[in-house]
Amino acid sequence: MIINPLWARLTLAVLLPVALVTLTLTPIFTSHLEERVDGTRRSAESLLSSEYNLLLRGMNESFNQVLATAEYPLLQRFLSRQDGEQTPTWGLAAKDDWEQLEALFDTLLTHFGRYTHLTVVDTEGREWVATSTVSLLPRPPVVDHGATPAFRQAMTLQARDLYVSPPRLGASGNEQEPVTPVIDIATPIIDDQGERLGVLLFTLDWSQLTASLPHARESQAEALLVDAQGEWLLPDADRPDERFGHPVTDRWPAAWSAMSSYNQGTVNLDDHLLAFRSHDLRTQHYRSQAGMIISAPATQPWRLGILMPQPSFWGLLKENPVQLLAIALVYLLSVACGVFWVLSNHRLRELRQRELLFSREARQYASEVQDLYEHAPCGYHSLDSDGRVVKMNRTELEWLGYRADEVIGERHYRDFVTPATREAFDAAFRQVLGKGQEGSAECELLCRDSSRLPVAIQATAQVTEDGFQYSRATVFDLSERKALEARLERRALTDPLTDLGNRRYLEGQAAMEIARAERSGAPLSLIAIDLDHFKRINDTYGHDVGDSVLQAFASLARQVLRDGDVLCRMGGEEFALLLPDTNREQALRVAERLRETVATNPARVGKDTTEDGTLAYTASLGVTLVSAGESTLKPAIKRADQGLYAAKGTGRNRVRWQAT
Repeated sequence: MIINPLWARLTLAVLLPVALVTLTLTPIFTSHLEERVDGTRRSAESLLSSEYNLLLRGMNESFNQVLATAEYPLLQRFLSRQDGEQTPTWGLAAKDDWEQLEALFDTLLTHFGRYTHLTVVDTEGREWVATSTVSLLPRPPVVDHGATPAFRQAMTLQARDLYVSPPRLGASGNEQEPVTPVIDIATPIIDDQGERLGVLLFTLDWSQLTASLPHARESQAEALLVDAQGEWLLPDADRPDERFGHPVTDRWPAAWSAMSSYNQGTVNLDDHLLAFRSHDLRTQHYRSQAGMIISAPATQPWRLGILMPQPSFWGLLKENPVQLLAIALVYLLSVACGVFWVLSNHRLRELRQRELLFSREARQYASEVQDLYEHAPCGYHSLDSDGRVVKMNRTELEWLGYRADEVIGERHYRDFVTPATREAFDAAFRQVLGKGQEGSAECELLCRDSSRLPVAIQATAQVTEDGFQYSRATVFDLSERKALEARLERRALTDPLTDLGNRRYLEGQAAMEIARAERSGAPLSLIAIDLDHFKRINDTYGHDVGDSVLQAFASLARQVLRDGDVLCRMGGEEFALLLPDTNREQALRVAERLRETVATNPARVGKDTTEDGTLAYTASLGVTLVSAGESTLKPAIKRADQGLYAAKGTGRNRVRWQAT
């Protein structure tokens, strides 16, 4: 059979565009479907995060309200009056307290609207104050709560601990909705002396809390909230008791299988996508003020999930019938349109990858900057307007010897500044808060091991349109500089050969001792000392031996003198000895003892100098008193020198007194 070329070309003209358009549209629809799946996953995860945070915030607000109410002095005073009574007492004062508590609880019940019942129970299990959305008697009867789990568990807890019951069906107080899921929140009531007074019990309307969650407003999403046994915890909006408490496997067995196997994740369930995560009230209550939370062990942790319909190819087509017409038109139009769309889609993917690359580089850069901040050779910290630490790098934390959680948000920085330098720090911080917005100070920091660290602090203010935000300070370790200054100062006041104080040091000590003597009226003595024939020693044995003799005398004198006596080298072989609180007789005895000790203890100079390695020497001493009214030591030095010359003139190795 001969095929007409016209029909062949027509067939090819039909088949080839159809094939090309089909091959072009297939990746387009596949990519679009993937994007819709990704978008659905992101929507589910975002809704799950929002659902989780709002649920946790609502629970934490209730926890904090229970804890705050339990610490009301009025509540403690009311229960203290009932403590120890075998039968309920209802005096005028107790009735007045009850009425105030009733008014307070009515306010809480009306203002927050999330509670169905607020109850105060004493340590015997007797109910004293009960406020409910259900009508009550004018004076509440004494109801026994001793057998209820909430009371029994709360009585075992410490202050600021909580017992949270699993959601259960209870009275709602609404005649149209007589039954609703509720949660009991109980905490012990303990007074300032640590005495247990009773239990505070709040019953939370669980359906009202869950009705405000995002899933209630999201038409396409369905929320799953189950306990550790897989029982449904979310009430149905129309019939709260129909699904509540039933196994989730009745409707979503695959969802429960995934949620019970992992703590969190995102999984595909046939035609639905599930995003879920776990929450254990007993361990994950760090956003509340509770110390410890306990609940029924078999019910924890809770598992929260969001189910969203999984997009499909036919579902995308059914969403918009115009797409079918568009496809027909695409088959009739040129293949170039499809190719252009694919290239556009490819460009979009490339931009996304580049965005991810830039994001990764930005995170890496931020990590490097953070590492530089934390491990800088100097300290960095930021303070709020009250001086509380809001940020501190690891370098400064290691200087202080504290962990970040012990300092950041917990301590004021001035607490680490020593009292002696705190005024300088406060002045600099005021400058930062003022118009200048910058300040600096040299301070000493008190470290955890009680050591002191000298630092220089330079701070500036971070200010926005809203005003002062925080201060940023750089802290430099001045330990080496301070140590160098101390060494230089010590060298300036110390004789390098004998390690005794020099003339400058003596003048400073004398000024302090003269002032102290004037205030107390105590005597102050001065002794001038000169080693006899010292020039002969230098000329005979050399200056190195002379230096050894000077060092031997300094060491020997330290052993003889008392604590508080000031011995200084004035130059050459001349020394001066300042004796605080010492009269004439005592000063003469000290001088004589020092003279005798020198005369009987030769200096060790080595056997290369003398046969036995020692060299005998003596000293002459002049003694005088520092007279009242003398503001400097110069007159006394002059008199002591006169006594010294008298000692040398009478044969040396003598002690002579020189009167004022």
